[in-house]
Amino acid sequence: MLYRSKDSIFVTKGPLSAVISVFKNEAPDLYLARLGAERAISLLEEVAKFKGVICANIRQVHIENNYPPVVKRMISATRAIGDDSLTPKAAVAGAIADEVADFVFRDEAVSKVVVNNGGDIAIRLRGEQRAKVGIRLSVLDRRVSYILEVDAKSQIGGTATSGLGGRSFTKGIASVAVAAASDASLADAASTVLGNAINVDDPSIERKLAEEIYPETDLVGHWITTKVGEISKEKVEEALRRGLAKAEELQKGLIMGALLVAKGEVRTSGIMCLSGSLSYAHFHSFLGKV
Repeated sequence: MLYRSKDSIFVTKGPLSAVISVFKNEAPDLYLARLGAERAISLLEEVAKFKGVICANIRQVHIENNYPPVVKRMISATRAIGDDSLTPKAAVAGAIADEVADFVFRDEAVSKVVVNNGGDIAIRLRGEQRAKVGIRLSVLDRRVSYILEVDAKSQIGGTATSGLGGRSFTKGIASVAVAAASDASLADAASTVLGNAINVDDPSIERKLAEEIYPETDLVGHWITTKVGEISKEKVEEALRRGLAKAEELQKGLIMGALLVAKGEVRTSGIMCLSGSLSYAHFHSFLGKV
């Protein structure tokens, strides 16, 4: 289904829930946004045809000529991140957002495209255009706490968020793990890895096998965090140190920065540490799409 606002098109179908914003200079182009929404639906249908591929362990997957670009993008992004426990599905939302954004951005008159696919966001900018991405301290929180300013010079083409309570499973204790990268598919896979890395053992942390939560999961045999109780500040700090170490590893050519949150404690790295890039939100209605 498609819904229209004054400057965006919202599309929803099955697992797809995306807001598409297209601008020519400062004027929204709802016609192109609608074309982007229709493209998103067709991409979802393409991905569904390759379920066996995208749900296989990345070590078992090789790019074939007959795979559509969106599937190839998922495989490439997941492989680049370097975590052999992942499947290409780790980059599905970001890859669809990227493909939609690139599809619309082919029009040279377009100055800005933002595709927010359930919190995994593809950004394309020309000239002096800027975009703002709202960051919450929990994937369950409606209040925006930080704003990431993006311009063309930053070379950020995508951000993604993982964490406890989100649409995807996580093995860690992070309420939020946000990654910024050159595109949304890389950011998507990276945020998954970062969320998993923010981890520690404690009796108050509850976990279940992925297949017990969702029988059709692509993560059979993996222990998934379902609840995080009260844990010591020392253990929270230990988990965040592990997350930062992984972020620093990924910043060597894969991501540009990260914001990590566990039990209300916030840590940043890379571009997220730079003055002027990240700021406190001063209002709560910000949607993070333009």
